[in-house]
Amino acid sequence: MKTEMKDVVVKVSGKRVSPTMMVVKSGEYEIITDKIGGEAPSPVEYVLAALAGCINIVGTLVAKDLGISIEGLEVNVEGVINPSKYMTGVGERAGYKEIRTEVLVRSDADLETLRKWIKLVEERCPVGDNLANTTTVVTNVKKV
Repeated sequence: MKTEMKDVVVKVSGKRVSPTMMVVKSGEYEIITDKIGGEAPSPVEYVLAALAGCINIVGTLVAKDLGISIEGLEVNVEGVINPSKYMTGVGERAGYKEIRTEVLVRSDADLETLRKWIKLVEERCPVGDNLANTTTVVTNVKKV
């Protein structure tokens, strides 16, 4: 029997290293962000990467729950975004208009089982949930 877990606080901390680059620390790891087409992936590209990674992790958990074997998995993610709002302050919303995923699975499970699997993956993926639903974001600014 599975039980509900308690909330977990996840923290990262970023420091600016240039007008477009930031080093973000997550535990013992560093993530470097830059503008689109810069020297590192942009934050909006990391959103897509986070979705792909989450599909992999949750996909593994769901496969175990369903008793199916995943021998190979490839996740392709693309998003449509208009940079006008964040670049100029004018235009449509700043975020993605649409995000599309393609999940290529090598498994002994039949296609109907894999469709059930991916539906459960979509329901349980926290990154996908945050992209598909409104999440409260509270921003505080402090002068240092």
